Amino acid sequence: MEMGEIVVRVPEDIKHKMDIFPKVDWSKKLEEVVSQELKRQLLLRLADKAFERSELTEEDALRLGEEVKESLHNRFKKEHPEEYR
Repeated sequence: MEMGEIVVRVPEDIKHKMDIFPKVDWSKKLEEVVSQELKRQLLLRLADKAFERSELTEEDALRLGEEVKESLHNRFKKEHPEEYR
């Protein structure tokens, strides 16, 4: 697979710290970070498109989020009572 090239400049103090770990493939690590961020951005774009016609207000969304959080908490508490002793 043909690869594009991006030059990343980092401050000297970070470069010195990176040099402490010569076995780390920093190019591969940066590729992983970029790949994860691309996935996150694509997911956010899909969510924006999915909800662009929604009639939910921000207040509704926050309320629903709190209800989901509370429901999950109660479910976890029921399924894992040993965690609450």
